[in-house]
Amino acid sequence: MLSFPDMKPRRSKILATMGPALEDPAILERVMSAGANAFRINFSHGSREQHIRYLDLIRTAAKKLKRPCGILADLMGPKVRVDAREYQLENGSEMALVARPGDPSRAEIGISYPGLVELVAPGQRILLDDGKLEIRADRLAKRDKGAGRKIICRVIRGGILKPNKSLNVPGVSLGLPILSKKDKEDLRFIATAGFDWVAASFIGHGDDVRTIKKFMETLDLSIPVVAKVESAEAVENLRGIIEAAEGVMVARGDLGVELDLEMIPTVQRDVVMLARELGKVTIIATQMLESMTSSARPSRAEVTDVSTAALARVDSLMLSGETATGMYPVETVEMMDRIIRTTEENLDEEIVGISHPETIALVCEAGLYLAANSGAKLLVAISTHGTTPRILSSYRGNIPVVVACLNAEVYQRSTLYYSVLPSMIKAVRNPELVFRKLESELKAKGLVDTGDVIIFTFGHPIHTKLGTNSIRRWVVDASSSSGKLKSRGSAKRKKI
Repeated sequence: MLSFPDMKPRRSKILATMGPALEDPAILERVMSAGANAFRINFSHGSREQHIRYLDLIRTAAKKLKRPCGILADLMGPKVRVDAREYQLENGSEMALVARPGDPSRAEIGISYPGLVELVAPGQRILLDDGKLEIRADRLAKRDKGAGRKIICRVIRGGILKPNKSLNVPGVSLGLPILSKKDKEDLRFIATAGFDWVAASFIGHGDDVRTIKKFMETLDLSIPVVAKVESAEAVENLRGIIEAAEGVMVARGDLGVELDLEMIPTVQRDVVMLARELGKVTIIATQMLESMTSSARPSRAEVTDVSTAALARVDSLMLSGETATGMYPVETVEMMDRIIRTTEENLDEEIVGISHPETIALVCEAGLYLAANSGAKLLVAISTHGTTPRILSSYRGNIPVVVACLNAEVYQRSTLYYSVLPSMIKAVRNPELVFRKLESELKAKGLVDTGDVIIFTFGHPIHTKLGTNSIRRWVVDASSSSGKLKSRGSAKRKKI
């Protein structure tokens, strides 16, 4: 009846990026076992065939390890990129931006957006590869043989420009549509492939999210949307974006190109606080343990960065190149897992006060307070549609929340929720039978023992569309228990 993963009660989750470093099934399984809860597939790189192969690798490994594993599809979005060639940019040298294809022998770099030449004026800074490289527009010129205009630039901060890297023009609105032809094609694929989340890049305001959702509706695609905050425009329209999406990602790579670097910590704090206030999923991304891409140990600053995110009780921390192309993907996940766990040992018991619009939120909040004040070891939520685990996680309670899921979609999706441990159950109308089966499985996993208290939240009648409306206090093996329970103390309510 039940299927539990090998659960580890870490509250903030780890979202790892899939890539060549994880194509060996043995390495991928080790990364999962080390603590990766979900995986990101980046649609800015790779072919459709590669994405299908990655999906199959992740699902196969998760099935073998008998654990849930969410998969997030990260759309490329309205982003300008260079072509699929590699270029060596020398400081002070002259090079040009042209419509595809480029030509390294002629110092011409192909770009994905020909209209850029109409928007860039002489003296404009242009940043490449998330700001690692910088060039400056000097003048416009014609390409040879009438092939169109090109932007002649001077290299200010050179280096190796790798294929398909980003191109940013700070302070210039490119006017690109929020869904490119590629994004629409990718969403059609996502609708049939079995992804659990979709991340939308370069969201500027709430209408962008609604436009994407409207297109998804035409595909009968109803998975939740994570809006990536990675531009100055997004920071200005933060509340509208978070209200329209199911989650938000602080994508610090492009954000650090758009804004002064010293502003990023404050923006990250504001995004996390507002998303928590609105009960939405929070993800922190980019350069969390970047030095471990080529080193077996992180920097002290990176350790502090991960710990700070865990202290802020974010839902998930994301690894990018560290797991996609890095030399130490297993060690990186192990390190992040240790940092988060150590940080969480020092978190005070508290429940964040959230004003949810959903009516079932009152039952969820009451269940958490009952669990915190009655010495409960766990709160177990029986979820049909997936709303309950999202709401429960937003309160940031210290007591682990086991979510008994009726379908695989909720089971996989819940891997990104704070302090939520997903399980699978079969639909049974008799709640007493469900509670007994859950109790047995929790004991078998060592999560509860005789005399421990469990708080159940569920919909009555069970497994119906009425939603969560009931709470039950349950004592493990009540018939043999003395009833003497140790108090865990009162929960503190924190206001944002």
